[in-house]
Amino acid sequence: MDQKEVDLNEEQELSPEELAEFMASYKKELARIYKMSSAKKSFMVRQKLPNLKMALEECDRDMRKDIDELKHKYGIHY
Repeated sequence: MDQKEVDLNEEQELSPEELAEFMASYKKELARIYKMSSAKKSFMVRQKLPNLKMALEECDRDMRKDIDELKHKYGIHY
């Protein structure tokens, strides 16, 4: 679903099927963000970075930023 579709959906009521598709798309992208963050953290741990704690915290901040952008993209507020 692209931004035009999201904007259109905000203006009209979604059918149950459309809502399910919309949420499935959101959840799929959210899962991708979590998987990428997890893979990035695992890689950092294996590399035994000198400032691992700071690098992991930065990774968490990046993940939260990505999630906030995704929520904005889908117009989801929670």
